[in-house]
Amino acid sequence: MLFMVSLMLGAEGGCEEASNQQSASGAMQAKVISVPLNSKGQTCEQQNVQDRIRITTDPTKVMWIHMIALDGKIVRRMPVRNKVTSSGKRLEPSKAAGTYISSSTSSSLPRYNEWTTDELLGPDGTYGGSDNYIYWFDPMGRYHQWGTAGGLGYLVTDYPIDLENPMDQITGLYNANQAATAWQKQQEVELKKQEGK
Repeated sequence: MLFMVSLMLGAEGGCEEASNQQSASGAMQAKVISVPLNSKGQTCEQQNVQDRIRITTDPTKVMWIHMIALDGKIVRRMPVRNKVTSSGKRLEPSKAAGTYISSSTSSSLPRYNEWTTDELLGPDGTYGGSDNYIYWFDPMGRYHQWGTAGGLGYLVTDYPIDLENPMDQITGLYNANQAATAWQKQQEVELKKQEGK
């Protein structure tokens, strides 16, 4: 199964003409590109977005944040309950219009019976946008998110990383060694103890 994408290019774009279709404005229609779909019928981008939402909205998941100074030094690594949330996320829309019904006699505040907004509620149940970041999954399906906030760089993962020796020279993958795994288990035990109080 293939997902079909049609690209519009300006006539002065320097690309070879892929078909004879041309609009009145002179824009040429490029050759249709076939984008492969996976076994779930999703493109790579669609699957990444769905996987990110699944991982970052799982209330049982322990994420890991690694805060990195601009000079590359590791400031702190710590577990994250639920997920890292951008300050732009809100539980209510920033713009809404209400239908006025009356003024309360006990208060000078107006009363409204209905609110409407043109903002969309995101799949995570919030309004607003996230800070800029990129995310990806390594070949083992582990989540990585890289961004900057408050003058620091940060890396969010769904597993602990030994950032002192982060790259395996042969595979190029992050090295989650036995010490990091033991450290993760110890942190999870401590979190469960705190939740049990």
